[in-house]
Amino acid sequence: MLEEIEEGIWSWKTGVSGPSVCIAFGTHGDERAPIEAGLALAARLRSGEDRPACGTLLLIHSNPRATAEGRRWSEGGIDLNRCYHPDVLAREPRMYEEGRARRIVAALEAADTRILVDFHCTAEPGRPFLMQHPPASEPHHGEIAELLRADVLLTDPGLNFGGVSLDEWMSGRGRVGICYETGWIGDPANTPEVLLDEMRNVLVGTGMLVGDADSNPKKWRLELDGVVLCDGDGFRWRDGLGVNLQELDTGTVLGVYADGREVALERDATLIFPKKKPELVQRGNPLVYLARKL
Repeated sequence: MLEEIEEGIWSWKTGVSGPSVCIAFGTHGDERAPIEAGLALAARLRSGEDRPACGTLLLIHSNPRATAEGRRWSEGGIDLNRCYHPDVLAREPRMYEEGRARRIVAALEAADTRILVDFHCTAEPGRPFLMQHPPASEPHHGEIAELLRADVLLTDPGLNFGGVSLDEWMSGRGRVGICYETGWIGDPANTPEVLLDEMRNVLVGTGMLVGDADSNPKKWRLELDGVVLCDGDGFRWRDGLGVNLQELDTGTVLGVYADGREVALERDATLIFPKKKPELVQRGNPLVYLARKL
């Protein structure tokens, strides 16, 4: 049966040999579709409508406080998806999110979780995509990715994001860690019903639930391999640019600083997580990450 081991962290131990899987959601409290889908999955498990046949399942509502407040992170807090770096996990927690990260990794360790899919939404419009950081020795990465509908797979073997996220924490231990950006937070097609089906498909595909899994083997593969840092004030993107997964040619001018300096691409690249909100465009921080096609 489904047991709540602490707020927002549920476990189902079947007692039958099988995979150890985690479905996570709600790292950011304003990403409603994954949160509602995850809570619906918890309800199905509690009612017995879904019943794992083997293995161990963890279901994690990562930031229930931010969800209750309707914020990206809790009031006075910080981004939970920057709290999984070893240095942050090792020190005494200073904020709610730091303590929450420690409790989440403790639950993953206790369950010996080998496969994690963390469901998110993007803050800016763009197509769904997957992020992972697979070691070459881990064959399950590709198998799990094929259970999700996104046809874009971004790999980051160099941990260019800094080893700060939950999927990076998993991957750094030789386990399957996938961050699933299910689409834009404001996209009416990005619904809890659709994401609930995807969460269940992961469980069917790993053998935890009985059934036939859907598969999407065709993936547009990218590798994160660069970043453009902000080194001025008042940066403005050119009209039509700054879209996630946008493919641009060498020499494309991305935008201009207040002092008139232009920022241009030094090579062909695909834009990853371009920063457009003024509070995110800060000197020394990334303006955009860059990826190349594989």
